[in-house]
Amino acid sequence: MGNIREPVKKKAIATKEMIIDKGFELICNEGYHNVNTASIAKYANISTGNIYQYFHDKHEILLAGLNKYLDNIMFPFIDTLALEPDLKNNFPSAIKSVITKTIEVQNNYKKAYHELLSLENSDIEVFKIFKNKELEATIKVNDILNKAGYNLNNQKQKAHFLISIINLVCEELNYHNHTEFNYDGMLDEVIRLLMCLFYNCPNCKLQKNNTTC
Repeated sequence: MGNIREPVKKKAIATKEMIIDKGFELICNEGYHNVNTASIAKYANISTGNIYQYFHDKHEILLAGLNKYLDNIMFPFIDTLALEPDLKNNFPSAIKSVITKTIEVQNNYKKAYHELLSLENSDIEVFKIFKNKELEATIKVNDILNKAGYNLNNQKQKAHFLISIINLVCEELNYHNHTEFNYDGMLDEVIRLLMCLFYNCPNCKLQKNNTTC
């Protein structure tokens, strides 16, 4: 096995990216423990030697693919939120747009979800990447809130809750599909819950009995 090199030329960069994409796809389709560098090479239609030019083993390919996967999952969510020009006054519609976009993106990664859920609980490096990406996303969402004029107590924590709640409901809609639930009602409850979190329960005060959550 030769020294690992960082590609500089466009063709080499494209080859490395292709190995990441194909390797990660195969790992998610077949399961991490059912894949090796030889099977990744065959799937990518390259030699095993090509893989060892850029990666020591399949685990490095997994981690590189996971970083790209999480960027693809999380940052369209953030970009959609950032595109709302008047977030404070259009919060419910902005959240609906974010949920729609997140469902759309997650729908492309159904097999990845189940495999990565298992690996997150068994592989400390996978767990750390998830943790770091969640923190990165939280900071970005908090920056969006600041730019939109929010100044809330525990705002960063609320930004983290926002991400977690939306991911949770989108995973339910995309991956779990409980027939016992009314998903339109669930989405209404998510909006109401987030409004309570960011706006001190304005919807609750509109209820006839004037109760709060």
